[in-house]
Amino acid sequence: MPPQKPARQEPGVLWPLLLSAAVVLVIAVGVAVRLVGGEESGTGAADGSAPSAASGNAEGLKELGESLARRDADDPTALGDPDAPVVLIAYSDFQCPFCAAWVQETQPELVERYVEEGDLRIEWREFPYKGETSRIMAVGARAAAEQDAFWEYHEAVYAAQDELEGTAPEDIGGELTAVAADLGLDSGRFAEDLEREDLAAEVEEDFAEGRGVGVTGTPAFLVDGNPVMGAQPLEVFTDTIDRALDDARSEEG
Repeated sequence: MPPQKPARQEPGVLWPLLLSAAVVLVIAVGVAVRLVGGEESGTGAADGSAPSAASGNAEGLKELGESLARRDADDPTALGDPDAPVVLIAYSDFQCPFCAAWVQETQPELVERYVEEGDLRIEWREFPYKGETSRIMAVGARAAAEQDAFWEYHEAVYAAQDELEGTAPEDIGGELTAVAADLGLDSGRFAEDLEREDLAAEVEEDFAEGRGVGVTGTPAFLVDGNPVMGAQPLEVFTDTIDRALDDARSEEG
């Protein structure tokens, strides 16, 4: 097998050591799951999977994944069957170039191979750690969702990343409203929704959730609780999903 390409992730991203028994604490009765402990730099194992210390913590990671998966049939920021056996949670920032690469190159493959077959659900989380412009772009995604166009906005804004790069917070709203108009949305309603406090609170909820499990940069993924760090090659995602599917099917059997 040829060597894997290194993960593409924003420079300087650090994740806590999700995978050691000392840092994964599953709180009783499913009240909460919290990760604590040290940090490590880099992108994990050469194949993009979690370090081998995870082997003793599969149960804790599975519980983590189950605690975070929302499985809301009415969630406009999710793709796939709410009852799919595997849930991939993606934490992303609209200004992150590696997130854009994942959206354009990897996500469509996963949708075709797994989501359309009913095996995978993708749940999106906004993680606007790059600042106020990113936060407004994330709120824009929620504003687009109000018009049933979250995924159209998602695709369009990531595709326009080069054109939007460097846009100041005071100007990004106008740029995003133009994107919304190009998508055929009600641009006046979209512009008003950019100012809605409840949509901003939804973005903050996503951001807080990511910070709570140790995400400090993007893209970051949890596949049934198993972390995949960075825009890893497609094979890393398919291997991780296939293992999670095998586990889910063995539990059913």
